[in-house]
Amino acid sequence: MKGKIAVAVCAAGALLCASVALAVGGSAEDPLISKSYIDGEYTTQTLAKAEERIAQSHDALYQEAAAGLKTVYDTYAARVGGGTGTYHSAFTDLRVKEGDQIQVNTGSGFLLLAGSADLSCTGNKTIDLSSGWEKGTGALETGRRYLVSEDTVATLTVTSPTAVLSLEGYHTLTESSSTDYNALADALRTLGLFQGSGTGYGSGYDLEAAPTRIQGLILFLRLIGEEEAALASTAACPFTDVPDWCRPYVAYAYAQGYTKGMDEEGGIFGTNDTLTAGQYVTFLLRALGYQDSGEAPDFTWDTALERAVELGVLTPGEEAMLTSETFLRAQVVYLSYFALDAPCQDGSGTLLERLVSGGILDGAVASVVRSGVEVSRLP
Repeated sequence: MKGKIAVAVCAAGALLCASVALAVGGSAEDPLISKSYIDGEYTTQTLAKAEERIAQSHDALYQEAAAGLKTVYDTYAARVGGGTGTYHSAFTDLRVKEGDQIQVNTGSGFLLLAGSADLSCTGNKTIDLSSGWEKGTGALETGRRYLVSEDTVATLTVTSPTAVLSLEGYHTLTESSSTDYNALADALRTLGLFQGSGTGYGSGYDLEAAPTRIQGLILFLRLIGEEEAALASTAACPFTDVPDWCRPYVAYAYAQGYTKGMDEEGGIFGTNDTLTAGQYVTFLLRALGYQDSGEAPDFTWDTALERAVELGVLTPGEEAMLTSETFLRAQVVYLSYFALDAPCQDGSGTLLERLVSGGILDGAVASVVRSGVEVSRLP
């Protein structure tokens, strides 16, 4: 600061010399301007004026910068406060469904963790930070991080039944009218009828993955309120392809006659085999008390879908969906949720009513949870 003031002093000094010379006398030892004046009044006044000007300049720069920052803040605040955007300071997971559109603004980032989505841009393009290449349109690749360029709005359109995105910065979500499998999964989880996997994103729901036979069996046991009984069971497991963590489930279900495995004689349960829609609907019909064995079975495994429609467990639209689309954990959640409204074979009420009467679910809690779900069945 003293150096800057000294420069100001020198500049001002040249302008003041003439007037000072007229006002102050000199001598042979101190010609023109006296040294005492320079060291005293002159220096004090000049330093004061320089400090005043510097302070004024500093205040002007500060006010200009503050005004600029306030403009940026007001823009973002209006965007969020007006309901037109959401801000995340760090990458945050967002579960979305087919047809949902997410607009991501300049400077924000995104990556697709599961499912599928298409990208389109207005303005410039996004930058694929995984490769350094620009991308403006087309299908997104999972696990690749994108940054929205300057003067660009990126629109992500979900093309799978469900998807998981991770977003940083500002984005706007426009929801579609497609079936919200995510809401159904949330409801079932709250009721204790569905649990996620060990996947570290998207709540571990893995709705985008194909279900396995062991996953279907465990969910079936939860739906009939017998998971605790299965975990406490000491029944022997006749299958050789069942790992220790799920052996109690399989052993119990086999002892109860709920499953026979893929190859009973060969000792193969098919733990990690892909579960089909027909196989899971077979589980659901058994949960409702319908039999697929004995002298007069209510249905057979190969006609489970058609028979479920006849019994009022499925709608025609649901049967069409299950026979035309890839069967995913999303559909497992859908079937499980609406099976709660299906009538039991013995006429004792719905599956939900049986779970409440058996003390498996709290009726009041179930009512509150389900009242918050706005998902319509396929007609």
